[in-house]
Amino acid sequence: MAGRARGGCRIAVAGVLVALLFGPDGVRAQSPTSPGGSWLRALGLKSALTLKNFSHFEQTPTDNRNLRNEAILQLEWARRLAPWGSLKLVAEAREDDDAFARGLTFQIPETSERRSVLNLKEAVVEFQGGPVQLSLGKQIFAWGTADAYNPTDNLNPYDYLDPIANEKLGVYTTAARLTAGPTSLTMVLVPVFTPSRTPLLGSRWLQLPPPLALPPALVRRLRIKPIPPLILDSREVPPPEVENMQYAGRLRTTFWGWDLSVSYFDGFEHTPVIKVSPAATGTGTAAFRLTPVFTRMKALGFDFSTTYGKIEVHGEGAFKVVEENGRDDRFQTIGGVNYTWEELELPWLERIHFVFEYARETILGSNSRSSILDEGQLLRLGVPLPNRAFSDALIARILLTFTEDTQLTLSRIMDLSQTFNDYVQLKLTHKLTDALHFETGLDVFTGDPGTFWGRWGANDRLFFSLSYFF
Repeated sequence: MAGRARGGCRIAVAGVLVALLFGPDGVRAQSPTSPGGSWLRALGLKSALTLKNFSHFEQTPTDNRNLRNEAILQLEWARRLAPWGSLKLVAEAREDDDAFARGLTFQIPETSERRSVLNLKEAVVEFQGGPVQLSLGKQIFAWGTADAYNPTDNLNPYDYLDPIANEKLGVYTTAARLTAGPTSLTMVLVPVFTPSRTPLLGSRWLQLPPPLALPPALVRRLRIKPIPPLILDSREVPPPEVENMQYAGRLRTTFWGWDLSVSYFDGFEHTPVIKVSPAATGTGTAAFRLTPVFTRMKALGFDFSTTYGKIEVHGEGAFKVVEENGRDDRFQTIGGVNYTWEELELPWLERIHFVFEYARETILGSNSRSSILDEGQLLRLGVPLPNRAFSDALIARILLTFTEDTQLTLSRIMDLSQTFNDYVQLKLTHKLTDALHFETGLDVFTGDPGTFWGRWGANDRLFFSLSYFF
């Protein structure tokens, strides 16, 4: 424990030193959007230092750590090079005491299982000529209208080393957008595939899997007696080849007060599924290999949003059809309402914002002869990260605004697809000054161990972060 404590101290000391060196105005420094601030702003830089702590109440069978500390230094530089062109760079330096970030790597695409200590989060050059805009580089897109998750947003992978505090990863792309009045058409080419970064095996988020059994239908079809041993293999990431390029397009418009769009995606799911294949052993006995692979799919999506007074209505859906390395064709959808209540007549509470959504996944067709393991097997491996929580789920969020500087949020995701299980987060955010912000809160997981959220029942925790803008 002493080594871990020293690691946390190093992170905290490094953060203080950075603030002293680059933010000479201390906590009086202005926010990135205000005039003045540190000398870095004179160079066109926006900068932020964030210190985070996660304190778990329990240990897990494979992880005896209760505390994790993390420091993130982010620098953003944007410059208009000419009336027709601009450049944006976002760089990060990260350190933590649980080896989420290790070493220095620069990859195109990013395939490392851990984060790099230094990383280029975004790097985009844009060219503008009349109604046409062209952007090149490492980009982050945001498609869809829903709050909890977006089935139409398929371009970017995620960093799920901490599945709750996840982050979107940039992808190297070429994008073109044509705008005509309220209508725009965006076309995107992704030449190389970037997988999502999944929890590390043996961490509290992905424990060593229990003994697995092949699906009974597959056992009968292969006529296996007795059941052979199973070998967990390394993942197979699609190589950078022409046939593995990905394509996407989105047509968006506003019509009679409705924001509407249709989208298309031809590419890979960013989280893996498990393929079963025969394998030979040194003893000559039969075995089966379990290999994480990535499903190639085609997705046709749509989304909408409109307002009726203070009520905002939104929804989106996507038909996802398997092309290769998949089992199920699916229709994923989510819809809901937002409402802001401001006539409270309370001196200590300015407004309450409500979000209610329902998400559903419908299986349109399933290949029973597929060598891809079914959903039950995947859940036991802990692989289905982003969308399994939304196959049949209710989502609720209540945001209490006491002042513009202080807010309290209560969020809940209730999984109805199995025995009831859910995830609840309570979070308080406060601006100490324009430059110094903090948030703190509680994450709670409930349900049987075999359910999506219940398997993380030992991961309840307190979290705290302090962000300094300079």
